[in-house]
Amino acid sequence: MSRRRSRTVSVGGLSSLAGDDRGVSDVVGYILVFSLITVTIGTVFAVGITGVEDRREAERVANVERAFDVLDDNLRDVQRYDDPNRATEIRLAGGTLSTSAESRFVLANTSNASDVANDTLDEWTSKTIAYEEGDTTIAYEAGALVRGDGDGSVMLSEPRFAAADGRTTIPIMALVRGGGEGSVTGEGTVQITAVDEANADSKTTRFDAASGETLYLWVETDHPDAWARYFERADGFADATPADADGVAVAELEHGDSVYVREVVRVVGLQR
Repeated sequence: MSRRRSRTVSVGGLSSLAGDDRGVSDVVGYILVFSLITVTIGTVFAVGITGVEDRREAERVANVERAFDVLDDNLRDVQRYDDPNRATEIRLAGGTLSTSAESRFVLANTSNASDVANDTLDEWTSKTIAYEEGDTTIAYEAGALVRGDGDGSVMLSEPRFAAADGRTTIPIMALVRGGGEGSVTGEGTVQITAVDEANADSKTTRFDAASGETLYLWVETDHPDAWARYFERADGFADATPADADGVAVAELEHGDSVYVREVVRVVGLQR
């Protein structure tokens, strides 16, 4: 008589999972993968948004800088060809455009700050056209284009000073503020106009140094470090001072026997 082999079948209950943890492993794996994907997407999103905003801000400032290049070219044409009127459009993109600051040029026979008030031959002033956004400033100063970032600044376009054979020529684009707004802020496009009005007196003045006398050019500006570096590399200027607390750059004229200052005056205005 044969013996039947008995079998035990369990439906539900704990015995069906005994020795088999594949279900638990699948759940844990799913949780880990989902968490990794979530963290990765969150990190990429946060970093990506920051990068996009930084890029957008840099592009806005770059567009303003290009507009100031056009402004610089237009005002150089005014200096070169004596064009009566020029206009340039600039998109604000959230920054502030103003003509409130001023640059001052002094021709003197001393480099001593305590003596310059008594030893000045003549002086000229010009309104600065400046765009400010955060720590960045782009400014047109009497014939030079300057950009400042934080505590430092560089000259993007140099003034057309020339010196040789005992003669120095200093062209100054002297801007006078007219009517209208002195500054505008926000979005939209602003037109910068430079107009030759009846009371705008443009002229060239000659100065001759006395025998053995040394002449100096002083520039009082919001960006003295950029001007000091310009004097260091420009022909005909020597012993340029570094930027100081008073915002002044000073340089000796190596060809100062005769100095010609060409002052071209225009009335500047801002119009939306």
